[in-house]
Amino acid sequence: MEARSAAVYSFEDFRLDRARRLLVRLPAGDPVPLTHKAFELLLLLVENGGRLVSKEELMSTVWRDSFVEDANLTQTISVLRKTLGENPNQHRFIVTEPGKGYRFVAPVIAMDGERKEMPLFETPAIDHPRSGNRYLFAVAALVTGLLVIGSTYFWNVSTPLVPKPASAREVKAIAVLPFKAIDSNDEDQLLGIGMADAIITRLSHIKSVVVRQTKSVLRYADSTPEAIKVARELNVDAILEGTIQKADGRIRVFVKLFSASDGALLWAESFDEPDRDIFAIQDSISEKVATSLSLQLTTEERTRLRRRYTDNIEAYQLYNKGRFFWNNRSSDDLRKSIEIFNQAIALDENYALAYSGLAESYVLLHLFSQAHDKEAFTKARQAAEKALSLDADLVEARTALAMYRTQAEWDWVGAEIEFKRAIAVNPGYATGHQTYGEFLGFMGRIDESIVQVEKAAELDPLSLSTNTARAFPYLAAGRHDETIEKLKPVLEMDPDFPLALYYLGRSYTGKGLYKESIAAYQKAIQHSGGSSFFVSALIYSLAKDGQTAEARRKFNELLRPSSSGPVSTYVLARGLAALGEREKAIAALEKAFQERDGLMHVIKVDPNFDELRDEARFQAIVAKMNLGG
Repeated sequence: MEARSAAVYSFEDFRLDRARRLLVRLPAGDPVPLTHKAFELLLLLVENGGRLVSKEELMSTVWRDSFVEDANLTQTISVLRKTLGENPNQHRFIVTEPGKGYRFVAPVIAMDGERKEMPLFETPAIDHPRSGNRYLFAVAALVTGLLVIGSTYFWNVSTPLVPKPASAREVKAIAVLPFKAIDSNDEDQLLGIGMADAIITRLSHIKSVVVRQTKSVLRYADSTPEAIKVARELNVDAILEGTIQKADGRIRVFVKLFSASDGALLWAESFDEPDRDIFAIQDSISEKVATSLSLQLTTEERTRLRRRYTDNIEAYQLYNKGRFFWNNRSSDDLRKSIEIFNQAIALDENYALAYSGLAESYVLLHLFSQAHDKEAFTKARQAAEKALSLDADLVEARTALAMYRTQAEWDWVGAEIEFKRAIAVNPGYATGHQTYGEFLGFMGRIDESIVQVEKAAELDPLSLSTNTARAFPYLAAGRHDETIEKLKPVLEMDPDFPLALYYLGRSYTGKGLYKESIAAYQKAIQHSGGSSFFVSALIYSLAKDGQTAEARRKFNELLRPSSSGPVSTYVLARGLAALGEREKAIAALEKAFQERDGLMHVIKVDPNFDELRDEARFQAIVAKMNLGG
């Protein structure tokens, strides 16, 4: 039989879509990842169903633009067999004829442009186990069944599934998982994360549903977990998942929305558009998710659902890359995110999300960095204010501005106003509750702090930073056993998470377990990229453990010139206090006050200064900062 070109082919429990360059598994319609060459090879074999295709023809057709050896063909055939789930001892799809080539032996149904089924398969004359008429009857039954499945599925997937009413399964929380890249390359993987992040940003403005934040779903970027399992872990009622492929100037996306209660498919659709239309795809997905969940949207919510922050594809891709590094929470990665956000802004000077990302990076830099960047807070304020001038309801920028007012201006009233404004705009924004809760802890308002950090954990149950924040009020109050208990789930998820290790070290110090605290601090320093703030805590425990020489050596390291700049004066004050040099420590604190050092806001609950709190000069600093006793 000669090869025949059709739009779609069905065989057993698979559907091969030529136009969309997509293989899906029936009946659920799950996309099956294939490399470009593997897809080309499978398509050629299927189009020649029943006919022996020589190795020479396969290699000259699939690898026509490059020189390859037989091993490339053999390896790709092996990958296809594994992908199709073949039994190694009996190939039901692809049969090898030694020295000649390969033959696709499964019955195939070809569908033309009018969606009419055309029998394509001819029974090959090869040695296959069969039993006379019973075999022929089975083949006929299989072909008939495939006709029904193929035509039914083609109609269902080529047009969107009619959304099931959600009233019977009320959805209060949803998770959007990072889209899986069909081609395993870094660019497509970042594109998949960025696609999910964009949809999360759009849906998060709908107050009737809680949307899990990107940092909570990133753990699933490198795995393919069951949707129902993910729903339980994230405590959501629905899961949106998808696949993405970018090739030949086009972007192909397949998405599915599941109910977590019974696994029912609420909506599914495929998109195949020019890559410049990625924003239109995001618009469509966001709107159809809202429709499928029967969400009642206000006029403002409908408008924000279609809000585009940029039309520049390159700027958008840079923003996605910047967010990826920002989420890693280390000194080097935060600096990378700053560089990349600035590149995005250079391409689109009105890109509000990029300005917001810039502000969020700068306000975190002082905690994880070795050096103290005196310009960081000014840059954070400028970026946050620019973002808010472009979108006053951008809660990420609003929260960054609140953190700036806390750390740089010591404007406690102004900071609290900004935190509350962010939460009012988006009550489901977990980071807003988290940072407000931490602010309240710095102020010594422990009970209020606990309420906010617990709300953050409820909204974002698998976020490392959010769960670490749950421990902070107890740490600030000196309740060390409760702190350690709160940190356990975080360190089970990631035993190397720097801030959780730092809090653990502080609690061990508070309990007098100095060797344990030293071990925790050393890991925190290693995984944070060398945070000088963490080093000053290590100095305290070393001194308390009697390792005075080592404590002094670590302090001297802080004094050495660094290519990234000088260490914070506040950090030096912590080190001096740890070494018992009270006068020098207070003098350093007075200097840090004059410099408006961005770490001074933690002074009220910082245990490094517990032995200085009865000093009049120390109390004067705290009073001038309007922090009370």
